[in-house]
Amino acid sequence: MWELFAIPLVSSAAALYVGTRKNDRNKTTMDKIFKNMKISGMEGNYFVYPKLIKKEQHKNYDRYTYRVPIGLSEKTIESLQEIISATLDAPIEITFKKHLIVDVYHHEIPELVPYAEVPNKKGWVVPLGVNEKGWHFHDFDKTPHCIISGTTRFGKTVMLKNIMTYLIEHHADDVEILILDMKGGLEFGRYRNLKQVIDVASEAVEAHKALQKIQQYMAQKMLEFHENKWSNIVNTPIQKRLFIIVDEAAQLTPEKHMQKELKNTLSACQHILGEVARIGGALGVRLIFCTQYPTSDTLPRQIKQNADLKISFRLPAGYASQVAIDDYGAEKLPSDIKGRAIIKTHEMMTVQTPFISDDEMWKRLGGYEVDKSEATEQRKEENERGEDFVRFE
Repeated sequence: MWELFAIPLVSSAAALYVGTRKNDRNKTTMDKIFKNMKISGMEGNYFVYPKLIKKEQHKNYDRYTYRVPIGLSEKTIESLQEIISATLDAPIEITFKKHLIVDVYHHEIPELVPYAEVPNKKGWVVPLGVNEKGWHFHDFDKTPHCIISGTTRFGKTVMLKNIMTYLIEHHADDVEILILDMKGGLEFGRYRNLKQVIDVASEAVEAHKALQKIQQYMAQKMLEFHENKWSNIVNTPIQKRLFIIVDEAAQLTPEKHMQKELKNTLSACQHILGEVARIGGALGVRLIFCTQYPTSDTLPRQIKQNADLKISFRLPAGYASQVAIDDYGAEKLPSDIKGRAIIKTHEMMTVQTPFISDDEMWKRLGGYEVDKSEATEQRKEENERGEDFVRFE
């Protein structure tokens, strides 16, 4: 498949060579491929092939920059990536703009990446995974909302646990997390007593009550921002961030066979989540919306349009991939490698996401467990009196 990738800037550590050594096997092989595939153009009475003008040696890959004949179209070289990769027996990426750029990587994407190997990063960032280029992270202060898709048992829920663990380990006093665990609380119920976890809702009514409180919290924040003439939390002294994690969001989709009251409750949940996606980012609310099989019903338009980070693990069909990441590819991810995912922002890349077991997660986070029995009783009393308003400090 032909993909265009942004060209990274040459780092100061990269060794730059004009031309190449005589024994450069990669260069010799690619020259032969250009000739055999007739990647050429006429200049005068002669066929002219791509000419190497620069080679850069980076930590994880070698970059070959070629001058190409005038008039050579992108279509002419669409099949080059697959052929060069197979011939060199190495992963490669090709970019074709003014010049033809061929990146030849030193290593394949690993099939398993332990969470313990994730580097430490400052800011509201989380690890996405590692590929031939190295580690990749996402900054929630730059892109506040995220959609995660993927067939069950391919790494979707583990990715949520990666994100949650990394956020708590790096922002123990500033992160607040609301979890809508629509698998009946089986995955995240054990973490409800962590001091950073506001609540874990496990069914529709609980989810609705929790989201109503989020809606009121955002109304409070909106007033605060207006009073201080703030437009975005990143430009304020506020350190805290509120994350809403929705695991198996399809359970919040109203269906025809449901009773009217339940359908109304689920519709209200989707409406509030859409409101979070639309205005919550500026107020410091981040949405991580996760579903097994994305469709127009399970992935509401307003959420999709406002979530610029899309992560997809293996999906069963190209249609689902189109819904999830606006492109094909998730249906072609390997079926024998769990944790392999496509990351879609302004570009697309494939990574191996970190793996963390439940035991390791609890070892890392168990020290933040607190006694919430008094708060639970108070919440029950407030609910009985109809007092749903809450301020998250």
